[in-house]
Amino acid sequence: MFTLNPTLQPHTDKAHDMRPPCMPSVAVIIPCLNEAQTIAKVIADVRSALPESRIYVYDNNSTDQTADIASAAGAVVRKEVRRGKGRTLKKAFGEVEADIFVTLDGDDTYDASRLPEMIERLQQDHLDMLVGDRLQNRSSHDRTGHYLGNRLFSKMISTLFDMPVMDPFSGMRVMSRRFIKSFPSIASGFEVEVELTIHAFDLGAAIAEIPVDYRLRPEDSHSKLRTLRDGTKIFFKLFWLYQLKKPLQFYGYASLLLLILSCITFAIPLIEFITTEKVSHFPTLIVSMGGFVLTLLTFAIGLISENINSHSREIKRFIFRSSQRN
Repeated sequence: MFTLNPTLQPHTDKAHDMRPPCMPSVAVIIPCLNEAQTIAKVIADVRSALPESRIYVYDNNSTDQTADIASAAGAVVRKEVRRGKGRTLKKAFGEVEADIFVTLDGDDTYDASRLPEMIERLQQDHLDMLVGDRLQNRSSHDRTGHYLGNRLFSKMISTLFDMPVMDPFSGMRVMSRRFIKSFPSIASGFEVEVELTIHAFDLGAAIAEIPVDYRLRPEDSHSKLRTLRDGTKIFFKLFWLYQLKKPLQFYGYASLLLLILSCITFAIPLIEFITTEKVSHFPTLIVSMGGFVLTLLTFAIGLISENINSHSREIKRFIFRSSQRN
């Protein structure tokens, strides 16, 4: 049976606290945009699975009755008028107080009955984030484009950041308080899940994944994710995070590319000089010399950025590890 570890010191939003004294608090955050068809069921499922949790529905300026239905179902409803899942979660993480944070999409595609098991594992294994992995069950996916995109970006993240992840875009996550409160999100949309994953890498946080089923959306319920548009945004966000978190590698590869191009360009006047003892391609020679200078500058930027980033990361990790887990 699921039990919360009572040794943790609770952080709570007292106005909505339904727990017995000394029990850690659980906040379930459900970001929503036009989910009137499904939100009541999602809230009921969460209430059944986690009766002592506090459920927050963050309405992202819906044009239907999502907020009213969520309020009638017993959730605490708050609004974020600026569209975007990243903005919505950033506001929620800043406002809500709890020991354990759960994020869950409001489209009824996740099985909320798995949440007690996930919370228990988070505590038992001393994790900071446990992610519900949808991709191990391929038959549960209704859109091939989304599935292939998830696989592609999972491979990219694993390669670029040396951290094996199967489902970096899962909307079902259980996280510790210290992880959430240290999260400096700048994402505006669906790329917020990528930032959460990279944030774990940056802190050296303990994370894991657990297989979960992913249900089809109900009829007349449409995904807000656009494969091409959001995939492009995520792609550029990923490389921006790569140069930010691993600058020596990023600028090292860039300087290597510049060096190769400069050598190719320099070969033209060099071969001409060896052959004729004259150089008529002065513009090419100047460009190649400029390329060599740019190569050195780019590599220097990488070295300096890596040094700064390394010290900053150590400070963040020290503060993170010194704080209470939940």
